[in-house]
Amino acid sequence: MKCLLLSVFMFYATALCMGQSVKTSIYSVENNIVMVKNEFVSKMDYTNYSGIKPFTNISSVSFQSLDNQSNYHATFYRYNGWDGESGDFQSVDIKRNGRSIFQLDNQDGWVITSQCYEQLDSTTTLLYLVGQVYNNNPGFLTLVLLKNDVATLIFNKEFAISSVERTNEIFTMYLQDGFNEYIESSDTTVNNRGRYKINWENGLLYFYMLAKKQE
Repeated sequence: MKCLLLSVFMFYATALCMGQSVKTSIYSVENNIVMVKNEFVSKMDYTNYSGIKPFTNISSVSFQSLDNQSNYHATFYRYNGWDGESGDFQSVDIKRNGRSIFQLDNQDGWVITSQCYEQLDSTTTLLYLVGQVYNNNPGFLTLVLLKNDVATLIFNKEFAISSVERTNEIFTMYLQDGFNEYIESSDTTVNNRGRYKINWENGLLYFYMLAKKQE
């Protein structure tokens, strides 16, 4: 058993040293139920503030599943009195066919983006929310998996999106765990942030480490 564990460790260590990507599934599916992996979902601080309601409707987006069975509507709300603070909005509500199936608050704030969802297959859609950047550090990247009448928070970590691509029907989201810092009046970086990607493969989303962070 010790030999097996050592072999597994050496495989991952060698892959990282050689620059090869190491992947793991973000969640699993058992009996058609999405099973969350806790290591990919960080808890956000929440304070029960008074006077934050009624929320202000900042924006919304509507979209369908590819099988046309699910009509989704996501509404993004700003707390009352929070104009100009903590991102563009602090609360999201998702409805399917007119019924609310998901609600989440992020008091550090998310920002409005031009695109925030991706249809992965006929019954599965991904909603992604980008957190407010603070002091050159990314906010929470929040991924919600929508499948039939269930919405599941599958990923909530402090990452920035570098790009989102779909090539040959393969969806890929490239991430970094921070932003490069440069020597003044130079193109030389003083650090190299870790690079990652999330890929849709064989009915699941996988997380890849592409390059380790170097300070």
